[in-house]
Amino acid sequence: MTPREKVLRAWRDASARIDLAGRVAAALAGDDRPIVVIAAGKCARAMLEGSLRVRGGALIEALAVVPAGSAWAPEDPRVRVLEAAHPLPDELSVRAAEAALALAASANDADRLFLISGGTSSLLCAPAPGLSLARKREVVRAMLEADAPIAEVNVVRRHLSRIKGGGLARACGARARRTLIVSDVLEGGPEDVGSGPSVADPTTVADAERVAARLGLGDDLPWVETWNNHERYDVVADPALFGELVREGLAREGFQARTAAPARDVSALADDYARAAGAMRPGEALVRMAEPTLRVDPSARGRGGRSSHLAAMMATRMPPRTLFAAIATDGVDGSSGTGGAVIEGPIAGAEDALERFDTGPLHLAAGTALPRAPTGLNFADLHVLVRY
Repeated sequence: MTPREKVLRAWRDASARIDLAGRVAAALAGDDRPIVVIAAGKCARAMLEGSLRVRGGALIEALAVVPAGSAWAPEDPRVRVLEAAHPLPDELSVRAAEAALALAASANDADRLFLISGGTSSLLCAPAPGLSLARKREVVRAMLEADAPIAEVNVVRRHLSRIKGGGLARACGARARRTLIVSDVLEGGPEDVGSGPSVADPTTVADAERVAARLGLGDDLPWVETWNNHERYDVVADPALFGELVREGLAREGFQARTAAPARDVSALADDYARAAGAMRPGEALVRMAEPTLRVDPSARGRGGRSSHLAAMMATRMPPRTLFAAIATDGVDGSSGTGGAVIEGPIAGAEDALERFDTGPLHLAAGTALPRAPTGLNFADLHVLVRY
């Protein structure tokens, strides 16, 4: 078996072992009160299915909001599925948010169960009063293109929304409620997963205004105060757990594997991996969960993503008999048309592709791309560096 095959098997084994449905079921065991369920995000399907394993008999109604193209049609008539856009919201995102708010506030007295995972920020969009969807998209796009840290993006999103920052919890009134979270954030709290629609928000309008001023977003934004009441929540899985499962898988493949702390900047990561590759001994492996920031030239029209871009940067910087994998754990690496890439040496045309932010076609042509295939998971990006 080749090093590439071993690395990919360790990743796929971790994806199977994480068992989100089982983790949700375990968290809910022992409670049989009637419930209304709202699930949103890239992991919504597995999370909802887990809840139905142990609470299906108590279910009154469920709404699941998933990325467009998920092609999920549950047989249970109590479950309604809506699709919406990611990473920028669309009219379907607004429709989904209004449906979620209406269900949270509906007349029945059943407990509310919220199942939240990464991607929810875009899938549920209820702009603040006086803010159009077009303006909201413009603001989010500007922050993403400015390479703003995701925590700052979420501060602004929460204070420009009727559903984020605890808005969904507020809609419940006095009804009992609980949130289970599959986290995709490396640094931050539960309010940063999907912009925290059902948990308390510790930030203020003043915090959002400071971010907006720094990024030059304009002074016309209709800020709203978010919900800061205490809300019950449990994180059932996160990137650190997933990274550890990958490390264990690599160990089973015969590598002496270790994990590394999260890091942000793509260029700094490339420098770090180049240094690490030069110092590694045969049989060693490094695993890191990351959500790197990548400043994209607004005029660029290429097809790329964080993983495909970083892999292209590494293509000319590694010593022989070294492999580097940059994998989007959700199976979708930006607009690259790939799920990431695995490289073991130079790729012709890499410099030009990097300059044009067009690294997806580069990897597809070179045979280094991973297929674009949504996984139903979302734990940020997985990086693996091995010396063989």
